[in-house]
Amino acid sequence: MNMNFNKEMANIMAGSRVKAIHGECVGNVDPYIEWIKWLSYIPKFQKERMQYLNSKAVEELTLEEIDELRTYRYQHRMLELFKIYGTNKISKKEYMEVYNFMESESIDDLMLSKLSKQEIKYAKEQIQYFSKISNEELRKKVKIEQKEENYQNLPMVDSYILHIISRIDNTRNTAKLNNDIKRELEKNDIMLRRSIYYAANSSLSVL
Repeated sequence: MNMNFNKEMANIMAGSRVKAIHGECVGNVDPYIEWIKWLSYIPKFQKERMQYLNSKAVEELTLEEIDELRTYRYQHRMLELFKIYGTNKISKKEYMEVYNFMESESIDDLMLSKLSKQEIKYAKEQIQYFSKISNEELRKKVKIEQKEENYQNLPMVDSYILHIISRIDNTRNTAKLNNDIKRELEKNDIMLRRSIYYAANSSLSVL
């Protein structure tokens, strides 16, 4: 129901100069900024792969290779639409195409597809390290790198690391908030029980 409501709101905003953003927003880096950065990035190994596929005659391409080329071209198309999203240059249909893309595609998968094996190995090591440091240290790390001017200059592998550790930081903060609320409710419950007890005993002593 909530998803349908969000899509309906996006449909209403289509054609306006307002961006309807779908996805997990952690810290100061919203999904739209991440999509633009990662769709814009074509690593060397991907460029070489596209050049190879484009050099082959159509009849020489396997079904897997055709799908691969289709994916590259689709991502390029979406990048061009993202650039004009929320402006008067985009049609209502194209606007909803961008929104549906954010809703149905995984930005985590896109990130991993653009990182080399060595970068993914490095990222895993760094994520493991940051997942073990204190809440305060993690929050400080995330805050510094989430500043937009810093984020735009981050190497891609570090942007991926930030994406994941921001989620870890957010989960920790949510867990802490839930624990604080639980403790507060338990404290209030104890105080209420005491008040009822004292009130009941006070009434009895008067009688």
